[in-house]
Amino acid sequence: MKMLVLGWRHSQGEMEGRPYNFVTLFCLSRMEQKETQRGSAGIDMRGDAILVEKLKKIDFGSPVHCEIETEARATGKGQFVETVVNILPVQVATAKAV
Repeated sequence: MKMLVLGWRHSQGEMEGRPYNFVTLFCLSRMEQKETQRGSAGIDMRGDAILVEKLKKIDFGSPVHCEIETEARATGKGQFVETVVNILPVQVATAKAV
């Protein structure tokens, strides 16, 4: 899926004896358009820590259009989370003024 990525954060450590290591992508997503809401909203997407090296090579001085690949991962009791497993910046064509 294509997303406008505003930035990212790497989180690593231990909480209550359990290690964690993941990336949070901060993205802009179109909201479901209803009578009571319009436009876009910021969302957080969790990703694999292996993405850190790829993300360090992308210039996030301004938002970047990216192709994001996700995977559903079971968390137990019939629940799952959508996890970003790959990210690739894409070129967006800009219209020229005539």
